[in-house]
Amino acid sequence: MVGTATYDFEGVAAIVTGSTKGIGRSVAAAFAEHDADVAVNARTESEVAQTAAELDELGEGTVVGIPGDMAEPDDVETLVAAAIEAFDQVDVLVNNAAVWPREGSLLSADLAEWDHTMAVNVRSQFYCATLVGRHMVEAGVDGRIVNVSSQTGDRRTGGRGLYGISNTAVNGLTWRLAHDFASEGIRVNAVSTDAVDTFQLRKEARAIADTEDTTVEAVLDDWGQQRPLGRLGRPEDVADGVLFLCSDRADYVVGDILRIGGGGNLQ
Repeated sequence: MVGTATYDFEGVAAIVTGSTKGIGRSVAAAFAEHDADVAVNARTESEVAQTAAELDELGEGTVVGIPGDMAEPDDVETLVAAAIEAFDQVDVLVNNAAVWPREGSLLSADLAEWDHTMAVNVRSQFYCATLVGRHMVEAGVDGRIVNVSSQTGDRRTGGRGLYGISNTAVNGLTWRLAHDFASEGIRVNAVSTDAVDTFQLRKEARAIADTEDTTVEAVLDDWGQQRPLGRLGRPEDVADGVLFLCSDRADYVVGDILRIGGGGNLQ
């Protein structure tokens, strides 16, 4: 069960992009547990179908799977249209889909890497938000949109080149969307994560463990101890933040970037 707070999302329909693993799956599960209808999305059709079937058992709402590559505008359009058809209207959009380009100097990055990173991490958030936003206005929905960003978007130091740049863009996108959408009754916010125990983080930890002749768990524990709170984030931590931003308790919160990182952004 996600967190201890009680929310009522019965009758609410949500799209969560990139939601078969990690943070996205936890967010989709949180909405499903609180009786929302949820559209699950990822590129792999079999993973989407399996995730939707599993999450459909959690609450009173309906969970559907809509596969699609968020780097492709046609797939973004299909996702939004299919969710509206399934639920009649969409009340919540969580833009979570992202890619993590290889770490390294921007001196060695190429234009194809730039284009793909920006297409998934930034353009898809913009396009999903505008398509869903237009639907919300037409349907008279007081909508909620949450973009998933990262503390790399705040940093002026360190690496994470293309990934960091894309998250800086997501932060700016969030503020501008929030300004333009607020007058239509649509609240746009973001959550900013630090090191969260997900498939991607474990993949990075495994590479280090193999090089340094240690274990993945030892690497993860070390990363957790480096945070002021002394542990890594959990996908459920982020899901709790998303639920809050999409709830009535956050009715006066707009254009905010909620940092969910155990204090990692303070270092």
